Amino acid sequence: MDTTDCSSFLLEDIALSCELHQRDKRIRVKNLDLMPGPIAVNLEEKLFTKKPSASTVADQKDESTEDNKSAAKPEGSKLLSLNKKIDLIPEKVSFNMSKLDLKFLPKDHGLSINNEIGSISVRLMKSQPQNDLGVAPTHLWLETDVTDIHLLMDGSTSVLEVVKIATVVSANIPTQSTEPIRAEVNIKISGGQCNLIISRIKPLILMKSAKKKPLVLHESSQQDKVPKEKLALALVLTFSVPELSVVLYSLDDIPLFHCCLLSTHFSASKLVNQGPELHAKLGELKFLVAVKHQQLINESISGTLLHISRSTLDLEQKEAGKDSGVDHAKSALSANISGIGMHFCFYYLELLCTTAMSYKGFLKSIRPPKKRPVHETSQKSTKNAKGAQLVKISVEQCSILYVGDMRLEDMSVADPKRVNFGSQGGRVMITDDANGGPRMAYVNSTRFPDNKNVNFSTSLEINRFGVCLNKEKHSMQVELGRSRLTHKEYQFDDNPAEEVTLFDAQKAKFVKRSGGQNDNAVCSLINVTDIVVRYEPDPCLELLEVGTRLKSVLHRLKLQNSATEVKDETAHMDTLTKKDPTDNSQQEKAQKKRESVIAIDVESLKISGELADGVEAMVHVGSIFSENAKIGVLIEGVAIIFCDAQLFKSSRMQISRIPISVSDSLPDKKFQSATTCDWVIQLRDAYICLPFRLQLRAIDDAVEDTLRAFKLISAAKTSVLFPEKKPSSSSSSKKSKSKSTVFRYIRLIVRDLTAEIEEEPLQGWLDEHMTLMKNVFNESIVRLDLLDQLESAKNKDSPKAKLDGSASENSNDSPDVYVDAPGMQSLEKLREEIHIQAFKSYYQACQKLSVSEGSGSCSSGFQSGFKMSKQRASVMSICAKDVDVSLSKIDGGEGMISFVKSVDPVCAKNDIPFSRLYGSNFTLKAKSLSAYIRDYTFPLFSGTSAKCDGRLVLAQQATCFQPQVRQDVYVGKWWRVNLLRSATGYTPPMKTYADIPLSFTEGEVSFGVDYEPVFADISYAFTCALRRANLAKRWYFERPEPPRRERSLPWWDDMRNYIHGKFSLCLAETMWHLPAATSPYEKLDQLLITTGYIEIRYVDGYVSLSSKCLKVYITSLESLAKKCTLEPPPHTTIPFLETPSFFMDIAIEWGCDSGNPMDHYIFTLPVEGKPRDKVLDPFRSTSLSLKWSFSLKPSTAEPMESKQKTQASSNDSPTLNVGAHDLVWLSKWWNLFFLPPHKLRLFSRFPRFGVPRFIRSGNLPLDRVMTEQCIRFDATLLQINNIPLQADDPAKGLTLHFTKLRLEISSSRGKQIFTFDCKREPLDLVYMGIDMHLLKVFINNTPEQTSSKDAQVESKSLHTKVADDPACEKSKTKTRSTEKSRDDGFFLYSDYFTIRKQAPKADAARLSAWQEDGRKKSEVTSFKSEFDGGDESDDAQSGSDEEGFNVVVADNCQRVFVHGLKVLWSLENRAAILSWVGGLTQAFQPPKPSPSRQYTQRKILEKKQAIKEAEMSNDGAPNSSPLASQSSDPLQQTKSSDPASSIGSSKLEPTSTSETATKPSNSSDSEDEGTRLFMVNIVQPQFNLHSEEANGRFLLAAGSGRVMVRSFQSVVQVGQEMFEKALGASNVSIGESKPEMTWSRFEVSVMLEHVQAHVAPTDVDPGAGIQWLPKIHRRSSEVKRTGALLERVFMPCQMYFRITRHKGGNPELKVKPLKELAFNSPDITAGMTSRQFQVMMDVLTNLLFARAPRTRKSNLCYPLDDDDSDIAEESDAVVPDGVEEVELAKIHVEVKERERKILFDDIRILSTSSELSGDLSQSPKSDDSTSIVTGSKSMLVKRLKKELVNVRNGRKEKHILC
Repeated sequence: MDTTDCSSFLLEDIALSCELHQRDKRIRVKNLDLMPGPIAVNLEEKLFTKKPSASTVADQKDESTEDNKSAAKPEGSKLLSLNKKIDLIPEKVSFNMSKLDLKFLPKDHGLSINNEIGSISVRLMKSQPQNDLGVAPTHLWLETDVTDIHLLMDGSTSVLEVVKIATVVSANIPTQSTEPIRAEVNIKISGGQCNLIISRIKPLILMKSAKKKPLVLHESSQQDKVPKEKLALALVLTFSVPELSVVLYSLDDIPLFHCCLLSTHFSASKLVNQGPELHAKLGELKFLVAVKHQQLINESISGTLLHISRSTLDLEQKEAGKDSGVDHAKSALSANISGIGMHFCFYYLELLCTTAMSYKGFLKSIRPPKKRPVHETSQKSTKNAKGAQLVKISVEQCSILYVGDMRLEDMSVADPKRVNFGSQGGRVMITDDANGGPRMAYVNSTRFPDNKNVNFSTSLEINRFGVCLNKEKHSMQVELGRSRLTHKEYQFDDNPAEEVTLFDAQKAKFVKRSGGQNDNAVCSLINVTDIVVRYEPDPCLELLEVGTRLKSVLHRLKLQNSATEVKDETAHMDTLTKKDPTDNSQQEKAQKKRESVIAIDVESLKISGELADGVEAMVHVGSIFSENAKIGVLIEGVAIIFCDAQLFKSSRMQISRIPISVSDSLPDKKFQSATTCDWVIQLRDAYICLPFRLQLRAIDDAVEDTLRAFKLISAAKTSVLFPEKKPSSSSSSKKSKSKSTVFRYIRLIVRDLTAEIEEEPLQGWLDEHMTLMKNVFNESIVRLDLLDQLESAKNKDSPKAKLDGSASENSNDSPDVYVDAPGMQSLEKLREEIHIQAFKSYYQACQKLSVSEGSGSCSSGFQSGFKMSKQRASVMSICAKDVDVSLSKIDGGEGMISFVKSVDPVCAKNDIPFSRLYGSNFTLKAKSLSAYIRDYTFPLFSGTSAKCDGRLVLAQQATCFQPQVRQDVYVGKWWRVNLLRSATGYTPPMKTYADIPLSFTEGEVSFGVDYEPVFADISYAFTCALRRANLAKRWYFERPEPPRRERSLPWWDDMRNYIHGKFSLCLAETMWHLPAATSPYEKLDQLLITTGYIEIRYVDGYVSLSSKCLKVYITSLESLAKKCTLEPPPHTTIPFLETPSFFMDIAIEWGCDSGNPMDHYIFTLPVEGKPRDKVLDPFRSTSLSLKWSFSLKPSTAEPMESKQKTQASSNDSPTLNVGAHDLVWLSKWWNLFFLPPHKLRLFSRFPRFGVPRFIRSGNLPLDRVMTEQCIRFDATLLQINNIPLQADDPAKGLTLHFTKLRLEISSSRGKQIFTFDCKREPLDLVYMGIDMHLLKVFINNTPEQTSSKDAQVESKSLHTKVADDPACEKSKTKTRSTEKSRDDGFFLYSDYFTIRKQAPKADAARLSAWQEDGRKKSEVTSFKSEFDGGDESDDAQSGSDEEGFNVVVADNCQRVFVHGLKVLWSLENRAAILSWVGGLTQAFQPPKPSPSRQYTQRKILEKKQAIKEAEMSNDGAPNSSPLASQSSDPLQQTKSSDPASSIGSSKLEPTSTSETATKPSNSSDSEDEGTRLFMVNIVQPQFNLHSEEANGRFLLAAGSGRVMVRSFQSVVQVGQEMFEKALGASNVSIGESKPEMTWSRFEVSVMLEHVQAHVAPTDVDPGAGIQWLPKIHRRSSEVKRTGALLERVFMPCQMYFRITRHKGGNPELKVKPLKELAFNSPDITAGMTSRQFQVMMDVLTNLLFARAPRTRKSNLCYPLDDDDSDIAEESDAVVPDGVEEVELAKIHVEVKERERKILFDDIRILSTSSELSGDLSQSPKSDDSTSIVTGSKSMLVKRLKKELVNVRNGRKEKHILC
């Protein structure tokens, strides 16, 4: 149509037909049929414009008045008027129009809007049937058909295109107002399509917005509205659309998206007194992308963006009313969707974002923001909130698929590093590398050159998704069924894609509602079941790239629309600035008051991920529950797993958060009130495990490097894909860090805590099953032995039976239980049955073991098949009960640094800077704390009621910027990051500074040599955990280790480098178990120590121990009885050592090349600027000095009067109860502890199974580092009691008492300066000093009574001071009283007894300093002798250094100084001393080899000698000289020569003047001096010799004396002139080799000065006691007598004694030693009576020179073995060595003894079984072979006991034969 046509309506033709009839006196149209032709309508904007007039307002007023009038009409008038109007409608109306063209021409827009409708058909029918009651309701039926609708058409496209719209309306209009109008509407749209073309819609919108609305005065709002009459309507609406399409175009008229909806059906109804209802059924909905992209050519994704299969929609509204029970109208919306599928790619996302941003800008441009008051917006929001009150959405299945790719390209990114120089520079950002360029990290892809992208897809699948929203209750509920997020990565080759499940949840539910008081709290519930979360770096990087690209797109679109947005925002900000500021504050307050409560209920949460290449981590949680997550969370079944190994496990854990209130005085109150809180963590049980060979440090390094590389890849991707983004500044990071939560107080409560180090499966399984096999197969071995004995009894004619004929004859006396031959069963079958029975027992024992699950570290491989039990699953375990640990913040800004300076003087002196500090105050409480090693008998440590209140700080020293090296880190499968890291060996470690005072109520400690291999295993476990390693599996390659600049530090240097502070351990009672066997399961043979209160303190370089009531028990008697009897020895337990107080100090002094071993800050400081060349070497220990100090002191808590009244059972002084057997046991125990078997001590050096040998560090061992060891032992009022085994031992009751005892021993390597590579001398004894004050030796026959008296006397002598000038009478009276008390059993007394020995290589300066330090700590008290009455000048004169007394010379000579020696020598004392000395000799003599070993060694030597003789006889030359032959075989010459000649030649002395026999050739010592072995200086000795037959005592006294023992060594030539004379006539030349032999001389010289002798009768005055002389002055001529009983025999004189022992020979030539005794007295004058002479001769004959009686019984054998020991000793004394028959007999005895021990062990093992209690009444059967196989253990025990009797009898007979 031409737009220039002025016509606005064009109708070409029209046809009208109607039928008229008369009704109710009116002419009405009955049938109407209208058929117009095509219609063309051209509308202009001016047709719609209406000029305002003055009458409009009046018309409005009139209308309002008319409405008010109409409102005043009676009820039903509106229905009546409606019926009247319906009456005017014809009964049939038909309207058919063929075509309609509608064109709209807006004014001033230059736009033409074309609309076209193909045909319009309308049919109307009206019927009004009549009934009996009157007029029936009118029925209307309307049908319309509109086809080919095109709206906003332009060319071939239209904005809206509809093929057909069919409408059917059926209505019943009642005649009465009580009945509603019933109507049914059915609408059907066929072939609908909507094209949203913005270019066609935009002019209409602009035109509408350009129109000005007329001003309307709303006066009616001010008046009261009159309610209008409403017609009751019952409407049913049906709407269906078979197919509907919507196409969304861009602003440039390009089709973007296509939405297709199939089979849509709506049904709505509105009944009377009911709310409207809507029900919709939607068919398949597809949202497609209209434009194809080149990158979308992929089979995995189509053009479908959204696909909804089927859905239903229900809307129901309840009207307000009494019948419904609601106050206001409520509506409910329900939507059910069968399936939703969404498919995305990055192009789709970019297209959606671009479209959304463009439409957003378009809408803002056409619809600027309106200026509205704030109150209006709030009112509108509340009004709009009254929509659907209940919304329910249900989705059966939902899937979201994203398909994309990740770019694989090389990138570079800046890598700055932040360092902290502490107090010497603060925090600095390093942005440049060593070359001056920027620090860069290079990100490279590991792809092939042809592959630039990697394709992937991520899908999310949700089953049964439901949402319920209740606006009335302010609640929302979301339910999810099975939810699964999977990631699939496509391979470049034909391999299938790798699929990974990133998230999987079985069921989830989220509920949110308002609660609390006044609905101020928002309560939420999260309920999830079976969550599985998986992390992998590749999917994260791929999704991160998608997010980065999407951010870049959004940022670019935002910049494109920034111009329009800025204008709109400026207009909108004007309205915002006009708001009242009080409204904002009120809103903020309302938000603050509205709290959020989150309840959590999670079942089975499992989080796993690949933290690094080769590092897998998993966290498994059984359930999580919380009523308010902000207050606390309850977690059950927590497990943390790394690399398939379980590290932590807890069955129940509760975490609580307690907010704290901050005082107003704090400046940061606002900050702390928002972030500071207290935390309480409660655990029912906690299990911490160090898995076998799990490399924790390697895991930490790999995770740290991977995390850093991941950040660099993310930064590189951001810089490439989003270059517009600015990097975050440091200020923002600091701000974010400052907002983190501050932990002020943390409390950890654990009911049962267990920490374990997992055992190696192979080793644990072997150890455990070896023990099982020993226990099980021991019984089978016993049965087999009995069966063999039965077989040997049967085969008497065999060679073995002939050899053992004598033994079988001797065994005939015993009951013949082994003679019966087997019956029907053969011996082989019996043996096989025994083996089968043993295997069954072993199998049953294995089945009873509770197998441990293990940590999972050995779940695959060879060791996975070895299953250990729960008791053997750990190398070391720590168990604690009721642990309560509290951690609190250290107050003060510099609190941690101040604490470090307080415990470390080096830090305070040098002001060391620190880069990192972590620390807290802690409080520890525990009911019990125990440490166990494997399944050993005793715990390593066990304590009860643990308490500790200390402080712990971890600090890292600040250093200069370390040298950087390049390192490649692989992240995932596609990325390699080359980054900079600090070089190895330049970063200071984290050190520990602590103040830990730990206390226990009761403690138990154990240690043995069998623990050392376990400690090696523990050390190896920590070595594996802390060493560097390459854990990569995907990108594994051999990384070259950096060159080692230095050796690593040994563990002792690491300890003194890492740990500092004060440590103390206090225990009220302790028990120490030190086993005396290599078996860790030994229970009886041990050294047991019990103490009272004990305190152990440690600081750097010093250890101290103090204890009360220390007692030491040993099991020497039990170990002896174990060898010869089955019953335990019946004896009372007597402590070996008992002391009221015990002190020990250890001073540790290290030496190193730096000269300052306490300075452990070995790394360079920031002010130095560059790293040091050597870091560890200056700190490495080159010397170690240990200074031990032990002290035993009596109890001083009680006054002396109460001590004297106490009984002997409570010893107030140190007491040592020891026997010879105890010394033997102690020597074995000492050798076992300090010289254990080779494999125990060096277990760590042996190779391990499956572990390659690695290069050792090369450090010096600790025993080589040790250069000095000093030991000081002090004892006050020490008493030593000799307790022998035999009841009739003469030495029983022998007691040694010391008022003061000091022992000082020093071992050193010399006075050299020690370096790491220097030559070290052996650690030898360089000094020994022994001081004994008031030494007393006596035989106490009544130890209980005597010990108490001794304690009284000694305490008096210790605490009572003697007057300066005592009277002689008082001293005599005191002497007599003491003599009477000491007459019985007295043996020896000495005021002062010292021993000194010093080597030449001793460092005199260090030695004297150590001695002086000991004197300062404990001053030596000068004790006065209770036997002396002289003045102090005598002591000074007698102990002067002019004669060499008490002088130490560094010549290795042992010097002994004795002052005031008194000895009573009688037959009883001699027997006791000889028995005691004999026991000590037997105890300390080296053990003899067994007879079998001696016999074997002798046979080997004889065989070698025979071979040597054969070789010499074959190779000997005939011209050899006799001298050569003599020298070559001296043993043969000795055997063939005359014994007399050999004896005569051997008696020659090396100092003889005859030179025909020997000539000295070489001498190591001069003849005058020799080698001094020891020297004894005696002051005022007195020897009282008792004569039993003569009834007298012979007293020999001297003013002073000296005993010197020297040895002389020389090499002499034997018979030189004799050989020359024999060979002088012949021309045979004498070779250079001459016969030589070593000659040694041992000389004892005794010198006595002012010697005098007295004789005292003992039958004159029996109560006089022992007579002694007073102190004798050396320069006094007169002799003072103490009583009338002493009678002088000879005057003071000088005496000299010399005893010489000569010994010579060589290993091949033995010479019998010679003894010589010389006596000389130049001025002796004697005079005596016959009785005196008789006493002297009796003493000399029967006491001094008489042969001592031989001790028949051994002091080292248990009393039950007396007979056997006597037989053995007599046989050894009578039978000479070398007789083969005797040696064979001894071997047989040894075999019998071994059999006896085996029998004892078998009986003990079988007797411990629980079977014995029920089968003791059984008797052996007739068939012995059957009883051996099937008999009970009690039967076996009976047989073994009978066999034990036979073995004992055979052993005695063998002793007799020997």
